[in-house]
Amino acid sequence: MYARTIVADLVPGKADEAVRIFREEVVPVIREEPGYIRTAIYIDHRNHQAQTVSVWESKQAMEATAQGSEYLARVVGMLRGCLVNRSPSSGRSVSRTASSEFTP
Repeated sequence: MYARTIVADLVPGKADEAVRIFREEVVPVIREEPGYIRTAIYIDHRNHQAQTVSVWESKQAMEATAQGSEYLARVVGMLRGCLVNRSPSSGRSVSRTASSEFTP
């Protein structure tokens, strides 16, 4: 399995809206992606940041939703009003991304 962590800067005061959009709009979309296992969102209210962690069956499944993918552009578009420096076409709202392989 592979896990990807994405940290994004939030517009101050938009954390609750970002969580709502993530749960109501992003999660249903990500569940349809091949190789998806699970995802979670964590909010750092003090620093106005959101961190998501997604778990994938394979590196290929994870990479299919990586920066530059149609999927990520769609998700960034859903969250556009909540993210700082957002660009749905490039995923530039993501400030840091990391991925790793692990065995449960």
